[in-house]
Amino acid sequence: MARTSTRPIVAVGLVAALLVYVGCSGEPGTKLGAPPTVKPTPAPDSQKKSADGSKLFANWSQPAGVLLISGEQNGYLEPCGCTKGQQGGLIRKYDLSERLTARKWPLALVDLGSLVKDPAAARGGSEESKLKFVTALKALSAMNYSALALSTDDLKVGVGEALGQFLNMGEKPRIVVANVEAPGFESVIKPSLRTSAGNVKIGVTAVLDPDKMKALADPEKDSLLKTKPIAEVLPGVLTDLEKDTEIQVLMVQGPPELAKTLATAHPGFDVVVATSEYDDPEEKPESLNEGRTMLVNVGRRGKFVGVVGFFPETKEQMRYQRVPLDSQFDGPAEAMKRIVEVDFREMLKAQHIVENFPRHGYVNGAPGATFVGAEACKDCHPKTYEKWEGTRHADGFQSLLDDKRPNLIYDAECIACHTTGFEYNSGYVSQAATPQLLAVQCENCHGPASKHVEQPKDLELRKRLALTDEQVDKTRLCLRCHDEDNSPHFKFEKYLKEIAHKELDRYDNPKVLQGVAPKTPAATK
Repeated sequence: MARTSTRPIVAVGLVAALLVYVGCSGEPGTKLGAPPTVKPTPAPDSQKKSADGSKLFANWSQPAGVLLISGEQNGYLEPCGCTKGQQGGLIRKYDLSERLTARKWPLALVDLGSLVKDPAAARGGSEESKLKFVTALKALSAMNYSALALSTDDLKVGVGEALGQFLNMGEKPRIVVANVEAPGFESVIKPSLRTSAGNVKIGVTAVLDPDKMKALADPEKDSLLKTKPIAEVLPGVLTDLEKDTEIQVLMVQGPPELAKTLATAHPGFDVVVATSEYDDPEEKPESLNEGRTMLVNVGRRGKFVGVVGFFPETKEQMRYQRVPLDSQFDGPAEAMKRIVEVDFREMLKAQHIVENFPRHGYVNGAPGATFVGAEACKDCHPKTYEKWEGTRHADGFQSLLDDKRPNLIYDAECIACHTTGFEYNSGYVSQAATPQLLAVQCENCHGPASKHVEQPKDLELRKRLALTDEQVDKTRLCLRCHDEDNSPHFKFEKYLKEIAHKELDRYDNPKVLQGVAPKTPAATK
């Protein structure tokens, strides 16, 4: 924003009387006359409290415009639902934007990027990550986002893949990045863009840390993308935006300290959006350049959004609210539910994401051993089986079938923690192909047991399956699924007692040690 010695009033064109203000006008990029004094109209739910206790938009009158900032979704299209109190998700983001629109708050939306996490580390695998990327782009378009910053996280679905999806997504959002060029894709990737929230004219740009781009391993990167130093391009982009916009926004894809450095070096930016080291962002933005610049981050995993309100008629011309996307935003949101809960999982089903999941051998198991299911253990370990059958582990697959959201059994992220042996060569493939491996069974902890079932007297095979409490704890075996997302209150010592099954059975019956060929669908054909 072009500035005098004091922070100028946000320039707005005033809308018709039925929208509170009366009209006035001015040239683009110049300060307009302040509107007449009006009685503040508190939002009907302005005193509602979020899960974290904060009041939403407390003491906010009707803003001249609102900027909703999101980012670093990291593949979390919606909370998995495994535990109460989870935050985030595109459905709740949609519900919030609909509520703001219903208040007649003029709204513009921008996203910092990192819609998906590194596909190589994603629980659902690389192919599911690509479909998540497509779904997230579709969702942003449905919410009428203006801008999406280019991110190396998103480019990890494949540079060519990402650019192709950008071309397919329609008019909005546009991809913004000032220091990366994509020859041939100029129609969808822009160094900056203009948008508006009502009559508040907003200029948006973004930069991508060249070091992150350099570290990106992709054979198509160098032929499709050209990276420039940030210092070479950013001043010119800012100067251009200041010609005809009142608010200038910079999104920084790089370390958080880079955003602060750039905000300080280029005080013309009113709002600078930084990445975050943590899931939960600071409640208040950092004030820089003697209060002229607001440095914000919205955390990771899409749990929060930031809302900036513009109030040209007051001394505090920009106000910020960190909004946790908690259960208060579980509104109808039918359009977004269709995208996230129906369309996405129908794609997973149609492309056989679970069945075609890349599998590998089981490390440290008995050579040649395969997963056979708990029924193969039942005859020799009846009381242990009975104990397992009474735990929630035994209901793991059924819980997916009972969920009100459709087709969860086709989502590899869900299946990974609700079946037996998934990701291994002889593990779960589908409900039809491997019915003996539904739910969380013995072998998820002890390893594939076919050899032991066939040769129960073999002490070496027994040793390979044996696990002490200390081993389970040290290897963090339970935390593969009982992680901070799905089981944030998990306590190993507490929950171990619920599944403990040491010495429940006796093995002095000679029949127990005879061994049998495991009964699997393949063995009975």
